[in-house]
Amino acid sequence: MATTATSLFGTQVDLNPTAEKDGYEVGHGHIFMKKTFHKPTYCHHCTDMLWGLIGQGFICEVCNFVSHERCLENVISPCSSIASNLIKDPVAHTWGEPDRFKKKFCNVCRRSLGDCLALRCEVCEYYAHAACQDFAVSDCLKIACYDPNKKETSSQVVFHHWREGNLPANAKCLVCKKTSASTECIASKRCEWCGVTSHTGCYRSISPECNYGPLREILTLPNTVSMPKTNYSVKSVSKSADEAAVEEEESVNEPGSDGTVIRLFDGNLSFKRRVSRTISVPKDATTHQILEAALKAYQISEDPRYYYLAEITEAGSHLHERRLKEGEHSSNLGKNNRDGRPPSLFLRYEEKDLKRGTIRVYPGTLRVPVAYKSISINNFISVEEVIEMALHKFGLEDEDPKEYNLVEVVLDKGVQDRVMDREECPWPQLVEARRYPGHLEMLHFYDDPQPVCTENYFPKWIMSPPKILSSDVEIVVLLENSLRKMKQTRYYLRKIKERRHDRSEMYVGNLPINLSDHRYKQIFQKTLADVAQFTLGAVYAQNGACVLVFEDVDEAESSYHILKEATVDDKSLIVLFVPEIHPERLDEDSCPLLVFVNVKSGGCQGVELIQNVKKLVNPHQVFDLDQGGPLPGLHVFSQLKKYRLLICGGDGTVGWVLSVLDDMSQESVCSRPPIAILPLGTGNDLARTLKWGGGYEYGDDIYPILRAIVDAEEIKLDRWTVIFEPDGKLVECDNKSNSSTSSSGNDDMPNMFVMNNYFGIGIDADVCLAFHLKREENPEKFQSRIYNKGVYFKVGVRKMMQRERRSCKDLYKDLRVEVDGQRLELPPLEGIILLNIGSWGSGADIWGQDDDGSGRWKKSSPSDGNLEVVGLTGIVHMGQIQSGLRTGVRLAQGSHIRIWMNSDMPVQVDGEPWMQLAGQVVITRSALQATMLKKSKLKIKRRNTEPTILNATSPTEDRRSPIDGDPRKTEPPRLLAVRSEELNKV
Repeated sequence: MATTATSLFGTQVDLNPTAEKDGYEVGHGHIFMKKTFHKPTYCHHCTDMLWGLIGQGFICEVCNFVSHERCLENVISPCSSIASNLIKDPVAHTWGEPDRFKKKFCNVCRRSLGDCLALRCEVCEYYAHAACQDFAVSDCLKIACYDPNKKETSSQVVFHHWREGNLPANAKCLVCKKTSASTECIASKRCEWCGVTSHTGCYRSISPECNYGPLREILTLPNTVSMPKTNYSVKSVSKSADEAAVEEEESVNEPGSDGTVIRLFDGNLSFKRRVSRTISVPKDATTHQILEAALKAYQISEDPRYYYLAEITEAGSHLHERRLKEGEHSSNLGKNNRDGRPPSLFLRYEEKDLKRGTIRVYPGTLRVPVAYKSISINNFISVEEVIEMALHKFGLEDEDPKEYNLVEVVLDKGVQDRVMDREECPWPQLVEARRYPGHLEMLHFYDDPQPVCTENYFPKWIMSPPKILSSDVEIVVLLENSLRKMKQTRYYLRKIKERRHDRSEMYVGNLPINLSDHRYKQIFQKTLADVAQFTLGAVYAQNGACVLVFEDVDEAESSYHILKEATVDDKSLIVLFVPEIHPERLDEDSCPLLVFVNVKSGGCQGVELIQNVKKLVNPHQVFDLDQGGPLPGLHVFSQLKKYRLLICGGDGTVGWVLSVLDDMSQESVCSRPPIAILPLGTGNDLARTLKWGGGYEYGDDIYPILRAIVDAEEIKLDRWTVIFEPDGKLVECDNKSNSSTSSSGNDDMPNMFVMNNYFGIGIDADVCLAFHLKREENPEKFQSRIYNKGVYFKVGVRKMMQRERRSCKDLYKDLRVEVDGQRLELPPLEGIILLNIGSWGSGADIWGQDDDGSGRWKKSSPSDGNLEVVGLTGIVHMGQIQSGLRTGVRLAQGSHIRIWMNSDMPVQVDGEPWMQLAGQVVITRSALQATMLKKSKLKIKRRNTEPTILNATSPTEDRRSPIDGDPRKTEPPRLLAVRSEELNKV
């Protein structure tokens, strides 16, 4: 159909003759100049050193890209000044707290981070100086892109998501098989999904399609996940990036000492926050040369004629600006600064011919052959007319403009978007935002010019209020502090009928337990009042937690802030946005991995481990147990028919997750997922039994562990119910109770626990209790696995020296033990341990070989339905067991054990100790068995060191060559390392 815009602009004559061309950016955008380097420097394209004495190579004046002269024609890495324009679908980064990352390089200015404060994206490993954050390209990994308008499954074509530089030290190029990592510069590329690494000059030889690599089976693919609002978008960091930028600005820019150092501000608000860019120019530099350097510092590629510089002079609370003249030199700057500080300049926009310009319109989800179209507009062209012109340029003249919206997207410290009204005029808004740098304020406009002094650094007069306003009208004006906003603003076409999945799920914990659904809903209605409409999703009354469902993203964010500040029964709430997985989009052979990390286990290595795991799987699969415990993650995966579970922590963490898994077994489709363990604790006995090792060490490669989970075998783990029943009426024992508190007269229900590993009474629990008390006194000291074991050793030696005062010296006289109804005759012992697994005390084999020649004992197994009862004669005996010199005293094997304690004794269940009152202890087999994953004995090759492992075919992948896609070129068969004893068995 012919539209009004087509009739009016049918010939598409640009209102701005200097407008850029449509389509994709052409060239890399670098501005190279020849330079003499005074220290060893490496080419960012080929990673080779630049040789010579004078003029060894070229450097980009904007982004510091260094290149050989021979490599200039082959450079394909875009300059940071145009990199944002190449992103068709921008995704904001998830920045962590400012920190120092040694041996890493900034992806913006390409310089080493060194000891500077810097930011790291928690999703895609994008690094940036705090002062470079504003110039970071919003090309983060899209980890949640569920689209209800599509019915795709695994047939969707996914392309590599390349990230330049900061590769692992063992990375090798997939094409040339040479080392691709560099510790001297930012170079080479890595796919964030499949992990393929390649040289910058080689990566174009790789097929653009990505198959997610060998870990695809355990990945939650992005098209199956939806999360409109993330926790990062609503959280507040403890130290802002602006403060870090102020602290590190000089160390980042490293101005030369032989020139004039100038601090640049691009607006009043940036001056107030002291966020600046520092440049160094020759002492005789002219105003035009300073202006060019300032534009390069802010990565503005427009004509310098549209900008000017103004010197800033502070006089108390007042701010004065002086526009620099054309012939002025840098030596004249800063003469009025009495404190010797470098001169400060404002970079301002020249208000000339602002009635017309060009905007970029992107097609969004429309299938057109170009990335965007440039539309020439003026002050009077509305959004409705822009839509008509864009449809005409995209070749969609038959489409009805009324079925489309225009969405404004601003790439300013993230990605912000809004649907524009059809009567709005985009161009005047961009001009106003660039003309008056400031911030969000309530302003009054009057018929007569009136002073506006809301801030000391705000323009003093607004002489021409908009004509559409009547007198004395209060409005909100959004005044952005960025001259780059015009280049950072883009527009997208979106169909009005296009469904958007704005459903947000919010987990709320720390509520009163065991309430009705109606009572929980009343609590939220009272707290949120009329702020938002929500529905009550899953309710976990036993854990005191609920899931709220919001259909509006803005209402969900408002509710988040209210609930974070609210209290229920004087307790603060745990509030988290959680992702939603759509099971109908999963592949048939997919078995996603749910990862729990306890950052407080063992040596507190969980923080570093979380980052490493997120690099290999979808970050929405990784949950920090310090934020709400296991319940949020188990809720997210509750509707999946099958999935695996990786618990990163100690044996106590495994027991914690298993107990929560038992509580919500009725609400989950898969109530018994197979569980793997990455040991972070001190003992890690269950992990040792399942062959996952004795403990994770800093710097260990996580990829072999995840790959081993795919090939691991499932086994069953018996679980045991331990019931403690304090009782003053004890049965006949050898001695009477010597405890004044043994007859407690407690009529409450007996304490009940679930045991997974072992249960101990006596000297073993006494040492464990002493260690536990010391850790409670000074928890900050117990940050190392070696330190923890050292404290265990000291406690044991101290107990050994206290021969006369040992509390467990005559333990065997105060105990009566029955195994399967038969009473045991106890020898002189100081401790008894009931084993469910073959490892105790950080890997000690306390039971010994299954067959001792007598034929009395059965082969022990975690799933045989029996417990092994072992005795300890004292501290020395424990040390001999730890050293492998002796084993424990075998007493019995059985499935039903009853113990009578005639006095208060130290006990421990799976390493959790306490002092138990005299009474009875009953241990019976639980009906709930856990499904565990036992690591296979086959060795897994390390990723990146062996390129073949990256392209190992899975059941869902073909064997095409990743270089040219030729199905005839198949990779050679891989050799697997097999133990010699296994070959003998075969």
